[in-house]
Amino acid sequence: MASEKALEKQLIADGVVGEEALSRAKSELAKRGGELVDCILQLGLATPETVYRSLAAFCEMKFVVPSKMQVSGEVSAKVPARFATHYNFAPIQERNGVLVIAISDPLNTHLLDDIRLVLKRRVEAVVATPEEIQRTIKALYGVGADTVERILSDTDSVASTLSLDSLPTGSNLGDDGIDASIIKFVNEVILEAIQSGSTDIHIEPFDDQLRVRYRIDGIMHQVPTPPSIRGFQPAIVSRIKIMANLNIAEKRLPQDGKILASFGESEYDLRVSLLPTPYGETVNIRILSRSSMFLTLDQLGFMPDDLNLFNTFLRRPHGIVLVTGPTGSGKTTTLYASLNKLNRLDHKIITIEDPIEYQMKGITQMQVMPQIGFDFAKGLRSMLRHDPDIMMVGEIRDFETAEMAIRSSLTGHLVFSTLHTNDSAGAVTRLIDMGVEPFLISSTMIAVIAQRLVRCICEKCAEPIEPSPEALAELGIARDRAAGGHFRRGRGCDACRNTGYKGRLAIYEILPFSAAIKDLTVQRAPATEIKRKGREFGMRTLRESGWIRIYEGKTTFEEVMRVAADFEGAGTLETGDAAIPV
Repeated sequence: MASEKALEKQLIADGVVGEEALSRAKSELAKRGGELVDCILQLGLATPETVYRSLAAFCEMKFVVPSKMQVSGEVSAKVPARFATHYNFAPIQERNGVLVIAISDPLNTHLLDDIRLVLKRRVEAVVATPEEIQRTIKALYGVGADTVERILSDTDSVASTLSLDSLPTGSNLGDDGIDASIIKFVNEVILEAIQSGSTDIHIEPFDDQLRVRYRIDGIMHQVPTPPSIRGFQPAIVSRIKIMANLNIAEKRLPQDGKILASFGESEYDLRVSLLPTPYGETVNIRILSRSSMFLTLDQLGFMPDDLNLFNTFLRRPHGIVLVTGPTGSGKTTTLYASLNKLNRLDHKIITIEDPIEYQMKGITQMQVMPQIGFDFAKGLRSMLRHDPDIMMVGEIRDFETAEMAIRSSLTGHLVFSTLHTNDSAGAVTRLIDMGVEPFLISSTMIAVIAQRLVRCICEKCAEPIEPSPEALAELGIARDRAAGGHFRRGRGCDACRNTGYKGRLAIYEILPFSAAIKDLTVQRAPATEIKRKGREFGMRTLRESGWIRIYEGKTTFEEVMRVAADFEGAGTLETGDAAIPV
């Protein structure tokens, strides 16, 4: 009791909480039980660092932030991962034969005695926050390291007579403990990816390693994993196949499947794709959150004038609206947001997709199945018999699909689709290359929207900067145009995984098909000429749209140049404060 009072005095003396906040925490503690420190944090009365710094002072121990220290990988070899995970500590240093470990519960008088007994060596403890300890354990040992160690300890007798690569790859690996551990490891990898905001998980086998990477905000990040995981690659792949209802015996052909998963109150569709390689099957898992997909047009990142223009396209009774860009540029999200706005009882909407990424209530959705001859063109022909008002084609890939989409728009339907081109003007030449007659494109096309996703500057570590002359010149910005801009960058922090970026927004290039653009289309004019004419009528290019976001302090020069670094024609377009000489 005396120690509790002393801790309360320490917290007040260090300015962690005031008398009133402490009384509130104690009152809540009396109802729910537990520890005072945990209760203060759960109520949001103080930050973890201030609480644990004060706790360290109370216990006369040093407070550290392991992520800001140079923690050698050699020190992790002194401690098995399963011990570090079980006792929730992280080895950070070795000094004169003494192992220094970071703990988050210095009030537990038996913890250090247990650790010393298990490790059979001299141990000195310092204090760190639980989040820092978990982050350090993952950095030192990798995701699921304790699970892998447990598998290895369970398979010692098997490994002496049978190599891991020859273990059965079905759901039953010959040992219930091993099977459960593989399940646990796969779950940990998926859960870690969801928590970190990843859109894809890549599990890639090579000669000497099994590499796991996450794609976060469009950029690949390697995930630390224990080296010994390479031997369990067949079992890991088999587990994923079972979850996705795929053939575990087939290893020579690509396979695609789907997993339904839930985390907390959120539901996810995990699209699984496997490809055969000389070193085993490589796995890609696309993570699709059902809740985050249904964005409105207002949330996509349109500037006000672009949004007004886009809404005029949606009010057209017939014609084609194309969204272009590379894989992962958010085209499907834009189309779904458009359909969501048009989804009313007086509209019949049918889509054909490959695959159906999200189920939309009130909309009839079909998925192509090439293996039985059901492709986009055949689906389009069938859709017309169901009297739709609005149609969406997942992607125009060939002449037959393009021709059917155009003929559908000629018969009074509003058609949405995607096309793989670098910019909006390139869609015209791409369709002509497919074999579509220019007069058909001219008479049916409403607009082409090219889009890219740029990473947003992390708000927690953003700081103002002065743009360099080199950055301005690379983007083609005159120095006087940068006056008054809110230029920023992210320093890098825990919230953004030290990248300086968190989240993404879209930049757009919208080409409405005016009479002048239609004339150029009929004349088979090159894309550069169509683009030049579009700019004369007020079209913003991708880089110009990106410049506005840089000027507003939402992204950086490097991000815009990363996604829109191509040359975009000559001339200067006046767009208010965003005029850009190129």
